[in-house]
Amino acid sequence: MKIRTKYLILFASILILTACDGKKNQEKARVLFEEGVRLREERHSEEAAECFLQGLELLNNDVKMHGRESLQLVADINDNLGALYLKHGLFDGAFDAHNEALRCFKILNDSTGMMNAYRNCGRAVRSQEQYTLAKQYYDSAFCIATSLNDNAMLSDLYLEMGRDYYMEIGDFAKGIECVNKALVGELSNDDIDIAHMTLGILYYYSNNFDDAKKHLKEALRSERPGVKMSVYQTLYAVAYYEGDYKSAVYYQQLFSDNMLESEHQHSRETMQRLKSEYELKAQKNALESQHHNHSLKLYLIIALSVIAFLIILLIIRKKINENKIKALEKELEIRNKIMLSNKVFVTAKNLGEHLTSETLDFTLDDTDWDDFISLTDMIFNGFSKRLLATYPKLGKWDVRICCLCKNGFSNQVISILLDTQTDSFYKRKTRIRQQKMELPDDKRTFEEIINAI
Repeated sequence: MKIRTKYLILFASILILTACDGKKNQEKARVLFEEGVRLREERHSEEAAECFLQGLELLNNDVKMHGRESLQLVADINDNLGALYLKHGLFDGAFDAHNEALRCFKILNDSTGMMNAYRNCGRAVRSQEQYTLAKQYYDSAFCIATSLNDNAMLSDLYLEMGRDYYMEIGDFAKGIECVNKALVGELSNDDIDIAHMTLGILYYYSNNFDDAKKHLKEALRSERPGVKMSVYQTLYAVAYYEGDYKSAVYYQQLFSDNMLESEHQHSRETMQRLKSEYELKAQKNALESQHHNHSLKLYLIIALSVIAFLIILLIIRKKINENKIKALEKELEIRNKIMLSNKVFVTAKNLGEHLTSETLDFTLDDTDWDDFISLTDMIFNGFSKRLLATYPKLGKWDVRICCLCKNGFSNQVISILLDTQTDSFYKRKTRIRQQKMELPDDKRTFEEIINAI
């Protein structure tokens, strides 16, 4: 009997000590979580992810010991870790983290947490172009937001569905319906501008140019350069389609000016120099136009003498060719300077020149990629649109890869941007060419195919 009592006391002591250790681990994990949140806000992504992962490791056994409190911490850490992964394009990791957060929120019966987790899971699978599965997650978030009467979340979901789901799958009518519902809800001022911009683009795709222009001009109230650039680009497309070339040129100029103004916020001297170069180019074009008209007059005068006409024609052709070469060299230089306003281009350029810990510490979001594709289209005459018209099976990340190749970046730089091994990137290019471009027997390299477009 004494021996049995001794064992009971020993067992109880072990339980108490284990509980104390578990409580310490929980406190350490909470400190790591708070530090990770701080680092994430300061955009130190790698350090933040390390804190979150260490916190999760400490909580692996602690969840069973302390129940709801530890489970809530696991959910919060996974939710933040998933958002971090999603921002850096690590969609599989983002989905796993948000799905684990969802599991914990379900156990806790936390409706608000479940609603946000469903939405985040939808974002992760939508980024992988799994649209059917994304719709299921978004619908689940809608159901909970409706039951909670969370009007702010409902408005956000309507806007996100219209912009990132229905626009992506080409259901423009449904997208318009969703964004209009968002507008009559509880959107922030910034989101109201984004909603008007989205409606403008959706109406443009639906060939309803009057409504498109109305909402696009509403969106111009925004102070965000990215929104204004998208609006001017769409207004340019509308004017060009309607045959209003004067307005098209005007909006193209506004697009360029806004891009310059955006960069001006970061470097006043650099943007002043670029603007001056634009003005010099305009003057040069005017002089070349005058020269061309003068050449035509000379042609009529010299036409009386065949020999003299041939000599002067050869001279003029030689000068024109020289001017064209100089103009092309100047245009190439200006194009590079234009692209320096984009974070994706600058990051890739830095990686190609100096592969250091500083250049490897970068973050890129969808806005940076969208601006990069827009600038690539402007420089290469609508490259992404011609690419998709030729190879409609290409996905969003396939188009980004093609745009990087079009800008001449190396396989090593692109593989770093995609956070993958160089060998894996070679395999991905092969899959794109064989399966999505359907060119299994084409003897050209991937880069030759891209540069031919």
